[in-house]
Amino acid sequence: MAIAGFAALVVGIGAAVVVCGDDLEEAALEARSSIVVRKDASAAPAAVDLKPYEKAIKAFENPVKVITPAESDRSFLASGRRVFCEAGDSSSGTKGCGRPIPFGVKVCTYADCGIKQPAEVKINLDSDGDGLPDEYEIKFGLDPKNAADAGEDKDGDGFTNAEEFAVGTDPADPKSHPDYLDSLKIVLPLKETFLPFFCERVFPLPGGDNRFYFKDPRKKNQYGQRGLVYDMKTGEDIGKTGYKVKSYEKKTARKSIESAGGEKRLEHEVDVSEVTIERKSDKKTLRLVVGDNKRKIAVDAKATLVYERNGTKEFTVVPGDTIELNLAKYKIVEIKSVGKGAKVTLENPEFGRRTLQALEQ
Repeated sequence: MAIAGFAALVVGIGAAVVVCGDDLEEAALEARSSIVVRKDASAAPAAVDLKPYEKAIKAFENPVKVITPAESDRSFLASGRRVFCEAGDSSSGTKGCGRPIPFGVKVCTYADCGIKQPAEVKINLDSDGDGLPDEYEIKFGLDPKNAADAGEDKDGDGFTNAEEFAVGTDPADPKSHPDYLDSLKIVLPLKETFLPFFCERVFPLPGGDNRFYFKDPRKKNQYGQRGLVYDMKTGEDIGKTGYKVKSYEKKTARKSIESAGGEKRLEHEVDVSEVTIERKSDKKTLRLVVGDNKRKIAVDAKATLVYERNGTKEFTVVPGDTIELNLAKYKIVEIKSVGKGAKVTLENPEFGRRTLQALEQ
């Protein structure tokens, strides 16, 4: 039995040596395969990204500061004012996401939405219901609880506080007001006097002077025919009309006509010479185009103007007159008939030139 046990022990040790030898050899092969041999031993190591470290240093140098809100403000523990996202343009047919977004933003702040938000509607309170917002009345020293002040004139410029609010002027400044001419009207027809004659032709005379022929189509000549003709030289009276010839200017102008295709082409030069005549009573001068017998030349034009504000005022004016409307003065620059109507041009240092027009009904 002893011999048999010894033999079994020898056989077991031999088997163990064989098995362990195989395992050791396999482990050695695995170890050799895991070793990486650097082909380029001289290559530099990969650069280290320093951005995270730089960011950390900045955060350390500039720590977050906690600001204590004012007592009048809401607590810093409360969230900011927010609203729900909604579609601002109903015609587009799109709908908002409905999530809470900061108040006052124009576009939803969520990247997957981006819907335009409706504009904030500002509500103007009008406590007394006079048409003037409380904010406006407080700003200009009016009473937001007194409806009667809308019809009052705080600065005495002739316009009510409500009228000044409507056009955006200052109801507390007498120099800030709407244009008074908006309340000024022309009464038709104009009162005009016309020159009774026209300059028919001019003939040059030896020595440089000229002979002028003026014709009055309303009067009869010595032969009983309509069209009395006056002829005279420079400086002489035009009959008994009260006018005299003052000067003469030779002038020409190029006249162009349109062809059948609508293109303009030069046709010829025409005589547009002018004669200056003078009214002897007041030295008023008029310029007449030679041969222009169809145009009515107004010598004097007188207009009646009605100012309908704070009662009715009526003015009868001629060019050169000045009228006063409340706190502003206007000079009459021109009065002229236009077709069946008329126009009056006035000038004011503040508003400049304005033209009133009226059309006969």
